[in-house]
Amino acid sequence: MPRPRARILSLLIAVASAFAPPVPPAGSLPRQALGPPPPVPQYGPHAFPVPLTEAERVLREITRTDRAINDAEGRVRRSGSDKARSDFKNARDRQAEAREARYQAFYARADRLTLEARAYVKSAMIQAGPRENDPEVVGRAIDQTDDALDRAKQILEDAEPMAHRRTFESLRDRQEDARRLYKNGALRSAYAETRDVRGGVLELLKQCADLPVSRETARKALRRAERALAQTRKEIGPRPVVRAARLERDAELQLARARSSFARNSYKDALLHSKLVERHLQRAMEARRFATNQSG
Repeated sequence: MPRPRARILSLLIAVASAFAPPVPPAGSLPRQALGPPPPVPQYGPHAFPVPLTEAERVLREITRTDRAINDAEGRVRRSGSDKARSDFKNARDRQAEAREARYQAFYARADRLTLEARAYVKSAMIQAGPRENDPEVVGRAIDQTDDALDRAKQILEDAEPMAHRRTFESLRDRQEDARRLYKNGALRSAYAETRDVRGGVLELLKQCADLPVSRETARKALRRAERALAQTRKEIGPRPVVRAARLERDAELQLARARSSFARNSYKDALLHSKLVERHLQRAMEARRFATNQSG
């Protein structure tokens, strides 16, 4: 081999050995064979829910029964059924005993009593008859459909594709038919019609998901939500019941989100959050009326 070629070869070997990884000691494995290092353990919150204590679980069941009693009271009272009223009275009595047992830390007894109360509520509802026979339930369903139609109208106010406009007008006419049926005493037909209309409105809102909402539409909705909150605060008073206070806080949170969305020019989000404000406030007023009826 000529000398210049041998010198170049020796230089290449020296450079390669300078950049080569160190040779592991005898008996050890290469780092690549071991894979990546183990992750550092994280000591933050658990990824799984913490199980409830017995006291918390019983309180949750009692709260569920309270909600069932709240929902059933008006229907039972308006039904005129003596059996429904008797079952409802038994439910109230069992629920009162369940609360007392919980206060005394007799959790097994409290759990049994509140489940018995819920069973009496279910029986009272059966005796009271189906929901569509209750004028107040049907009237509330019609109001909910009116609210959905109003929301669709606001969204369609600026961008009005002809197909969407025709669908909206057809739904609005059918809602008027449901209202006439309700006024004439045809409660079952009115209930079925208004529920069908509300389903159509929800489908229309899905189709309009990409339509823009104008700044003026969002501003009007935000002002209505602010006025509703101020009025509800006056009616509820400075010391609302627990459920009404929680719903009022939820409404305040939604109002803050509506204002933030409006400031960011997210007018559709501002409109939807404003509607949620009114819905939470309506439920807060219902909770207040229920508490007033119980205390009376």
